Amino acid sequence: MGLGSGQRGVETVSGKSYACIQNELTRASHGGAATVANPWSFGEPETKRKKRIARYKVYAVEAKVKASLRNGIRWIKVTCSRLVHGY
Repeated sequence: MGLGSGQRGVETVSGKSYACIQNELTRASHGGAATVANPWSFGEPETKRKKRIARYKVYAVEAKVKASLRNGIRWIKVTCSRLVHGY
């Protein structure tokens, strides 16, 4: 029976051979030069800067949420205190 009749062929590939093939393809795509900068590299200064700025933005949002919660809780305490004490 052929593959077209519903049978599936199973091929076992070891991880080492796959890694070797990937390294060869990478070298071939970069012309054999090992110093070509990878655009998806996480070690580049521009990528590090973008990640740092993103963290700063997250910190700013966290601070706003905390301040909002703090003010909301303060409002509840003041309102309940006015109801209980009458002022």
